[in-house]
Amino acid sequence: MPLPVFAMMLCTFCIGTAESVIAGILPAIGHDVGVSLTSVGMLISVYAVAVVIVGPLLTAATGRLRRALLMPGMMAVFIVGNVLAALAPDFRWLVVGRVVSALAHSTLIAAFVAAARDMAPADRRAAWGAKITLGIGLSSVVGVPAGTLIGNLFGWRATFWALAALSLAATLLLMRRAVPETPPVTVTPDDRRTAPGAARPRFLLPGPLLLVALVIMLGTGGVFALYTYASPYLTQAAGFGPQAVTVLLLLYGAGGIVGNTVGGRAADRSPYAAVLIALGASTAGLVLLALLPGSRWAVAVLFCLLGAAYFGTIPALNTQTVTTSGTTSPTMALTINNSAFCVGIALGSWLGGFLLAHGHSLPSVAAAGATLTAAAVLLAAACPGRRNSPAATAAPAARAADRTAAVASGSETTG
Repeated sequence: MPLPVFAMMLCTFCIGTAESVIAGILPAIGHDVGVSLTSVGMLISVYAVAVVIVGPLLTAATGRLRRALLMPGMMAVFIVGNVLAALAPDFRWLVVGRVVSALAHSTLIAAFVAAARDMAPADRRAAWGAKITLGIGLSSVVGVPAGTLIGNLFGWRATFWALAALSLAATLLLMRRAVPETPPVTVTPDDRRTAPGAARPRFLLPGPLLLVALVIMLGTGGVFALYTYASPYLTQAAGFGPQAVTVLLLLYGAGGIVGNTVGGRAADRSPYAAVLIALGASTAGLVLLALLPGSRWAVAVLFCLLGAAYFGTIPALNTQTVTTSGTTSPTMALTINNSAFCVGIALGSWLGGFLLAHGHSLPSVAAAGATLTAAAVLLAAACPGRRNSPAATAAPAARAADRTAAVASGSETTG
């Protein structure tokens, strides 16, 4: 793995850990700053809202910056946010620290994925992009448990200090080897005449891109309807002990790492097929988890497979996001992609909580999640993916023609 790609993956690992580790140290924070667990839970929702709303705006505002400045600069913002959280004298300053950290989230992950895809050979762009999102999977398996352990041993502030230190190390590593810049695109008058979309304002989002974002939102919402309530499902519905829950969540994360890797390779062959297969697998897994909560072995296997299926969709959806971006820059398109994932997480969490609050069983939450992922499958089938399949453009001459068309439309970013 090239050093810049590894450094970007490590940065993504830090970002993913910062987003999720708060759940493991909520009780300690609430006790120390003197607020209720419900109030401390705002640290999660405020972070998500900042990612969804501010992320695209910040990406648009920084769109002309060189990667050599954008990436270290945004990582510096992320580090400052964690330092503010570690030093926070009260809950209000802790919220400020979380918001500052969240500012960099979408822009950085989108820039990292776009840069990795630009650095990759033409037939491995999805796989290299998956190396970046692998950092998110590793944060679930390693980062969140480690951050929680540090918080339990040394206090919750130590968790934020550790995140700031590791993020600084990752940033310094990133600066050791320059990430290739996105070459400027020159669109001639002839190109504008032959490419009708080239003259559109870049802030307009194409319909196909919004369709992919909707697929992401529904697919993610379906999985997170159950995953948000994984602990009560595993203990109350499936009958596992509290100690086994940690192991099963680690299995989910391990499955996610495998799924992310395999999904990246599959997406380079056909992102369209990869999305349908992975979302179909997620739907099947949720249906079986709704039907078989009494079989512990089945639940354990299905949880691992669900993690693999969910993370397996990410590289293919990233690819479809870029190929449907039209005149929207790939970095902005991937920022919209990331916001769609965050909205999906919020949707799934709300749906699961709504059903449980109205007396529905935990297996029924899995069934409701399967309904959302099934809807995502149907929408994904309507996405314009077949013609964008790398397998369909494998011939060198065809790839050259695609590149020329991309330059004419203003969407080519590879060097």
